Formats: sequence, structure tokens, C-alpha cells
Amino acid sequence: MYFNADIVLDNKKLPEMLREDFADLERFYNNGDWFNYGLTLENSVPSIKAFYSNGTIDSEMFSLIRKKFGIA
Repeated sequence: MYFNADIVLDNKKLPEMLREDFADLERFYNNGDWFNYGLTLENSVPSIKAFYSNGTIDSEMFSLIRKKFGIA
């Protein structure tokens, strides 16, 4: 699992659903809970892509999210 703590996302630009998912991902990563990290990330990717597709998040934010969580 991958998590880049050096990348800080502007929470004001994120939908609440993603803010909650990202907080959970960070907590799971810090606790070494790889099962829940992987499950949450897998379930978040379609939402991230949907928010990008409908313009809720811009290409810069989408790129940062992908880099932060190692999403291909």
C-alpha cells in the first residue's frame, strides 16, 4: 500500500465524501491496517473518477490524489 504524507490536499476543494474517505485512508495507513486501507481505496477510486469526470474536482486535484494514494 502507498500513501504520500508529503502531498497535502486542499480539503475545501474536495467533496465531503472524499474528505471522509481520505481521513479513513490516512488513519488505516498510520495504523498498519492494510486490509481496510485496500478496501477503502478500492471503493473510493470509482468515486474519485466520477467526481473528476463531472468536474467536481479539477485535473490538478485529480493528479494530486493519484500521486498521494498511488492510484494508477
